[in-house]
Amino acid sequence: MADLYPTKTRLALLAEVRDDNVTDGMTDETDGHIWLCSATPPFDPPRKVTARILELERAGWVEQGPDGVFWRLTDTGRAVLEAAP
Repeated sequence: MADLYPTKTRLALLAEVRDDNVTDGMTDETDGHIWLCSATPPFDPPRKVTARILELERAGWVEQGPDGVFWRLTDTGRAVLEAAP
């Protein structure tokens, strides 16, 4: 596991994972990448977050859900998010 500092950016991405807004490839053309897709208005364009999510995965903060599509927080990731100011 990598040690990461919970920056504002990382915490924001953890919150997006918690809210089920981070998914693996949405279409055949985007397969193999991880995307942040807003599920509530305002609907921002999807953003590729592959490198950031893999960084959080190496730290043990997130994992791919059992559906193989959405990402979810681990217990460690929930603790990091809850401990944030």
